[in-house]
Amino acid sequence: MREILLTMAWAMIGMAVIVFLALTRGFTAGYGRYADRSKYGINPKLAWFIQEAPAFFIPLYYLRRGPSNSGYELNAAFLFHYFFRALIYPCRIRSTTKSPVAIVAAATFFCAYNGFLQGYWNAFYQPEEPWTTRKLVGSLMYCTGMYINHKSDTILRELRADGGTGYKIPTGFLYEYISCPNYAGEIMEWIGYSILAWNLPALAFAIFTIANIGPRAVAHHKWYKETFPGYPPNRRILIPRIF
Repeated sequence: MREILLTMAWAMIGMAVIVFLALTRGFTAGYGRYADRSKYGINPKLAWFIQEAPAFFIPLYYLRRGPSNSGYELNAAFLFHYFFRALIYPCRIRSTTKSPVAIVAAATFFCAYNGFLQGYWNAFYQPEEPWTTRKLVGSLMYCTGMYINHKSDTILRELRADGGTGYKIPTGFLYEYISCPNYAGEIMEWIGYSILAWNLPALAFAIFTIANIGPRAVAHHKWYKETFPGYPPNRRILIPRIF
């Protein structure tokens, strides 16, 4: 099984390359502001639960089945993220834009694939190791990234607190410096997780995250500038003053 999991991790890195090339050559994932409203879709709250749930319930199944305390800690960190994503976040969605069935199906497959890969590896193949400087740095990055991601998502959600359906320019917090702090936080979170785990499956997931939402952040930044003539010119995309 170990070799199968390693093969799955390398396959995920291969998928990341394909996704990155597609997204940087004109293809835009059709959900959210880019969704084709002429197609049949799924209620966004239900869609989000369906697609994220496998990444929570599959690792939850393996949480206490392995011998490694280090693996248990990693699965607990992974579950902490997806508990919010699968069970809390959908209830807070204010958008009424339906999610395309194909997008939901692809996301569900990925979450099941990755949930099994991370959950099984952490439970049975993650070596036992003491806390080191590397693990501390990874943990701090993971927690900081999660905080940035959640706070940024909250700011976006509050833009529709009045029940409106249109898009507005987000302000406050890191939105004063970059267009997509929610994506920057998620990227930081999974890089931190990969440093904490120090294994190929975790690295593969971090690479896929960057390849998937990095180009989407670029598309968001471009969309903001084209949609709002008064968009702050000093805002970068993901890294203040740099990119």
